[in-house]
Amino acid sequence: MSTPNEMLSLEIGDQTITFNSLGEFEFAMSGRTDVPSRKIAELIALTRPELKKEAKAIKAVEQMFVDVLAKSIDEPGTISDLMREIDVHVFSQDHQWRDLMRSLNEHTTEYDDLRRIALVKYMQYLRSRQDVIKQTYAIKKRDTRASESKESNQTSEKIPAGMRDTVIFDTVVAEQDVDSTKDFTRLPKGESVHLKLNPNEIVPLRLSKHAFHLVHDSTPKLVDEQNETYILKRGKNVVGRDGVCNIVLDSVYRDVSRVHLMLELSDQDTIRVTDLSSHGTYVPRRFVDFDEHQ
Repeated sequence: MSTPNEMLSLEIGDQTITFNSLGEFEFAMSGRTDVPSRKIAELIALTRPELKKEAKAIKAVEQMFVDVLAKSIDEPGTISDLMREIDVHVFSQDHQWRDLMRSLNEHTTEYDDLRRIALVKYMQYLRSRQDVIKQTYAIKKRDTRASESKESNQTSEKIPAGMRDTVIFDTVVAEQDVDSTKDFTRLPKGESVHLKLNPNEIVPLRLSKHAFHLVHDSTPKLVDEQNETYILKRGKNVVGRDGVCNIVLDSVYRDVSRVHLMLELSDQDTIRVTDLSSHGTYVPRRFVDFDEHQ
């Protein structure tokens, strides 16, 4: 491996930036996860159909990145090839993300830790952008209803079939409700937390708006809100609605992502949880212990 300074040198735009550690690089990437004010203004100016189109496009890109991240976790050493297969133009120019990813693609597998950190932080940037879209859409929808109700004195709004809300927007209120629950916190997308559990402890989780819980006994298991039980194996357990997952959830959970989260049983009292979803995974605040490096 190269020396630390050489390993962490990147050409971003017309600048060469050197990071002294992975922690410093991760801190710098965390500053790129917000939505710039210019972009917020652009999103606010969009119509409801345009916001829906934007949200669908971001969701498709998110899913592609989730697949890359999940595969790179399952098959270490593949992330450099997987990232190079992605057209760099799918990355936003906000915060020089496109230049950063292009620069990473020019380096060897020694930069894989940086690639993973950058991908996780970019997914968090996309989540921030989706949150702005959802809130803007909800406000515009409310204002439209108020305006139409005032004009027509009707008690409800009729929405043409082509304009009905999609699953992209139907969990906005649910997410806000969970976010505001003092006992839960939403996991940063793509980052892992360790849940350190006591014997026979039952830990509540939220997959989007749905109540699940982990049972930590002689046979660790995940239980859904319909009391369906899924046995957790040692190692990685991928949870979601897609058939590729180790734990395939019922299709009734339509706002749970195809690949929603990864549960990894690392030892007798610890479960490592990694959120890969669009609508979030929520864990009790008292258990959260973020990894220093992802």
